[in-house]
Amino acid sequence: MGVFKNTLIQCQQCRRKILVKPADSERGHILCTHTGCGAVNSLSASFYYDEAIVTGLPDCGQLTYLNNASVWFALRFGINIIGVGSDSTIQLPRFLHNNQCYISRQHCTLNVLFDKWTGQLRYQLQDGVVLPNAGTYQPSKNGTAVNQTKLRFTELIDVPDGGLITLGGIDTFRLSHYRFPTALLDTYRVHLQFDPDQTE
Repeated sequence: MGVFKNTLIQCQQCRRKILVKPADSERGHILCTHTGCGAVNSLSASFYYDEAIVTGLPDCGQLTYLNNASVWFALRFGINIIGVGSDSTIQLPRFLHNNQCYISRQHCTLNVLFDKWTGQLRYQLQDGVVLPNAGTYQPSKNGTAVNQTKLRFTELIDVPDGGLITLGGIDTFRLSHYRFPTALLDTYRVHLQFDPDQTE
């Protein structure tokens, strides 16, 4: 992963170049040693996390059915199409209510993404599905809600950890995010080089 290298920045007070070394970066600031200056330049945190961290994850969180906690579904990285149809990524059983199922064949789309700035996964939900061959949007028949708020046509929303996703107005699932251990995140941290715009 990334290793900090010596780099030059511009002092915010005297505007002359200062050499920043790894020890300065770890401290978070550097003192300008030019004659007559002596300004303390704060160094902003400048790193991101490498997306390779998601490679090989067995699953990326899960959906648990609220009516029966032993019924849960593992999420994969990327697009998860959720519905009762065999063409769904996550095929749900046909939960019947008065002999009727309210979940569509391809009911909603849950996209699991990696946020390189926070080092955590994001879970973006949309009612319905975009049909790959036609490139058109097809909503579910009975709607999708997050924490009891119904999603609007083509609305895309980030679902929080523990958020409740209701399909068809009846069947509710709790979303559990996957969290990367801090020690693992540290091994995938990539340091960026400083430039004059990254000092305070």
